[in-house]
Amino acid sequence: MALLSTLGEHVAELEHRVSSNEDNLSDIQKRLKSIEGENSYLRDKLDELENRSRAYNLRFIHVPEKSEGKNIHGFIGGLIQQLLGVENFPVPPALERVHRSPMQQSQNQKNFAPRPILVKLLSLQDKFKILRLAREKHDLKYNGKRVHIFPDFSTSLRQKRREFDVIKKKLRELDIDYSLLYPAALKIISDGKSLLCKTPGEVESFLRDL
Repeated sequence: MALLSTLGEHVAELEHRVSSNEDNLSDIQKRLKSIEGENSYLRDKLDELENRSRAYNLRFIHVPEKSEGKNIHGFIGGLIQQLLGVENFPVPPALERVHRSPMQQSQNQKNFAPRPILVKLLSLQDKFKILRLAREKHDLKYNGKRVHIFPDFSTSLRQKRREFDVIKKKLRELDIDYSLLYPAALKIISDGKSLLCKTPGEVESFLRDL
């Protein structure tokens, strides 16, 4: 009987420990979930702040390397006039800062893409005018090479916006008007109505219902 009593006490103690450990584990999991939520919030806030700091920036893509020579400010000012029309920019827009992206190119790549040129303007009005004219003219070429002008977003936001690339191609093929809104949502205009889609999946659902 004494042995059974001792065993019973051990079992009760083990059950208590297991229950206590389960409670501790549950508490740790709740804390981890809370920390993950806080980290996600902080990442989003940092990304928002980074994109605010880029509000006056543009990215010029596929401009051949070394085209700018030793005066990149003067080159970009002239390029804007050449691409978008001197009638729209009789005087080049005021630029605060211009530089090539510092990312390195592999020495083994024979046909690597030119590094983007990052431009910070002094006027938001000039930035929006440049983007509007670039959209209207669509086919921008410099020395026979097609170039693009985009807003300058953080890496994270660029990735989110790229998720719409495939579905945007489908919309163009179907001749459906759309616009990619900030930060990452697609506005579709069809039959005089507009629809705001926050994910490519929502756009797919819209297309299936046509």
